[in-house]
Formats: sequence, C-alpha cells, structure tokens
Amino acid sequence: MNYDDSPASTEAATIMERIAQGVAFEKCRSCGCMLAALTMAERAFSGSAVVRSLVKAVEGYNAQMEPVAYDCLGCKVCWGAEATNLVADIFGEFTSESCDGACAEEAVNRSVSPAETPWPTCPGEYMVGDPFGAVAVCTLASHDLPVSLSALGEPGIAIADKCVTENIGVEKVVLNILANFNIRWLVLCGNEAEGHRSGDAFLKLKEFGVDAAMRVKNAASRRPILNNLTMPDVSRFRRKVDIVNLIGNADPTEVVAAVRDCVARPPAPMAAPAETPLSLPCERIKAHAPQRLELDPAGFFIILPNKASGVIVCEHYENSGRLTHVIEGKEAALIAATAVEQGMVTRLDHAAYLGRELAKAEDALRTGTPYEQDAALGKLTTIPTCSDSKCSCH
Repeated sequence: MNYDDSPASTEAATIMERIAQGVAFEKCRSCGCMLAALTMAERAFSGSAVVRSLVKAVEGYNAQMEPVAYDCLGCKVCWGAEATNLVADIFGEFTSESCDGACAEEAVNRSVSPAETPWPTCPGEYMVGDPFGAVAVCTLASHDLPVSLSALGEPGIAIADKCVTENIGVEKVVLNILANFNIRWLVLCGNEAEGHRSGDAFLKLKEFGVDAAMRVKNAASRRPILNNLTMPDVSRFRRKVDIVNLIGNADPTEVVAAVRDCVARPPAPMAAPAETPLSLPCERIKAHAPQRLELDPAGFFIILPNKASGVIVCEHYENSGRLTHVIEGKEAALIAATAVEQGMVTRLDHAAYLGRELAKAEDALRTGTPYEQDAALGKLTTIPTCSDSKCSCH
C-alpha cells in the first residue's frame, strides 16, 4: 500500500499496520476491540481529504471480520486497542465527514456559556467557582480542602472537589472537565486514599492512557478501570488537560499559587469540544412509589429512639405479632447490619425501609426532633396477621 510523505498519511499508515497485524489473528477477527478500531478508522479517514483513499482498505479488513464473539479478551497486546488509541490521538473528534479539520480550528476560541450548557454534567458535592476558569482542582481524599479553597475566592478555579476512588471518581472528574471547554489544567493536591491511589491513576492516565479493557496502564491502584468512558474520551482528556502534581500538599495557599501559575501560562490550541454534554451513560428513571406492598416473611420492626439513653431500640416481631428480638445501638448502620446478619430481613424493599427509618431515628436523637415511624410504601396485597393496628405491617 502506497502512502505520501505527509504527517497525516504517515500516521494513518501506522494505524493500518496495527489493524493488519490484528486481522491476521483469528481471535482478533471475532473481537469487539478490532471491530471498534475498524469503525473508528473508517470514520476518521472519511473525514480527512488526505487519507480518504484508505477507507477502501478499511472496508477490505472489515470484510474479513467474523461475528463478534466477545467484547474483549484482555490480550497482552491488543492490536485493536492500539489502533483505536492511535485514531483517537491523531484524528481527535471526527464528528463531521466534511470537516477536514477546519471545524476544530474554528472552535479554538469557543467558550462554554453556563446559561446554555448546564455544568457540571455529573452530579456531586462540588465547589463550583467560575465556570469560565481554566483550572480544575482535585483534592483527592482531603475532604475539607475544597471548602478552604472556595473561601479564598480564587477566580481561576472552575471547580474543586475530592476524588477518592480510582474508577468512578476519576470518570466523573474526566467527564466534568471534558464538558467545559475552558478547563485546561488539573491540579492534583491533598492526600491520597490508601489503596485507591486516585491521584496516581490520573497521572498514569495522562501519561499512558488505557488498555483494551479500559484499565489505566501502569496504575498502582486496585481497580483503575474506567468502564463508563470511551477511548475517545480518554484521548480528549489526555490532549486537553495538563496536570500539576501537588499530591500530598494540602496547603490552600500553595494550591492557589499553583492555580495562578497555570492561568498565567498561554494555553495551547485545542480541538472543538464534544457536540453534546458529557455524562455517565446510563438509563435515567424517574422515582415513583411502588404499586403494592408485600410483607417480609421474616417479620417487621418497631423502632423506638430513647432520648434519655441516646440508644435506638429496634424491636423485631413475627408477622403474627410475637416479639422475637430487640436490637439496641446508637448507630443506624450497625443496627441494620445486625438485623440482616440475623436473618430478620429477607426482602430488598424491607431492607431499604429499615435503613431509612433507622437513619431517621438516629437523626432524631442527634437533633432532638420528634421521631415518627412511617408506614411502608405501597398498598398491602396480603392480609396481615398482626392484631396491632398501629404497627408497620398495616
């Protein structure tokens, strides 16, 4: 296959070499990793006048593919993932077949309007500063540091929040950064959570990217697997953001100094942001009350917070009304765990109800507010055998 000497053509040749190496293996021809690489390469090449001629070659490799039998085999060397990463790194966001790079050039100075685009896109207890600020601050496991930074009122900070976990936590930070075109720096500060090492995951993500299973390469944490991101997401993050490593430093004034240093630097040109707001991909369901209530065969509970002793008394009854156990404690979580451990709860809706009511009781003791046990949600579908009309089974 002949290529000219242009950079785009040379890089496309490297992609095609990775694809050819993969398709040569029987296992790769049934793998979703290779199918993804071919799909991305075809889209990217179609949008570039320089290498559009390679689309036919990609179609030829596509014809050799077999029905996908597995999403990923986790191979030590994954030619599909290598090709996909190269496509994303080289061609970036190829949303239009007729763009030929011009649209990315036009979008360099585009800014996000908070009024037009709600942000942050991923929900959380963030300290949002100036949405047009250029710096995101991640305080890792230092929970109080975002509040301290917010109090200083530094205008360069767009958002500040903790991030404890190396998977879902990292994903949400990445998506919120990608959704705001103005953010160009990520300051990592505060202390790492033992075992999770989310700060290390960010550094390794920036330096090495991910493998075919979306695991951050060379990360020291336990499960740095970014299941809710795509390889283009990862590529955009790596190209978009420079990371300032202040891990272990929880001094707000030093963090602000680093933020100011970032803002003082001229940002490099950046490709266009995604067309649609980014968020974790999932089905969104509106909460609603259950239509019916079924009794737990294991029985029911009456919860009595004792203000004098500061103890929650949790009585467990059979559905006949016979008292079987009394659990006492000051922490709702421990009482609930004990009830589950003792087999007093066998239904998920009942477990949710018990946890909710125990949390209310604990809050009532802490604040001194009156506690009243609510009836379970839904219409009872079986006739209760308990004679007490005030108990929760009615």
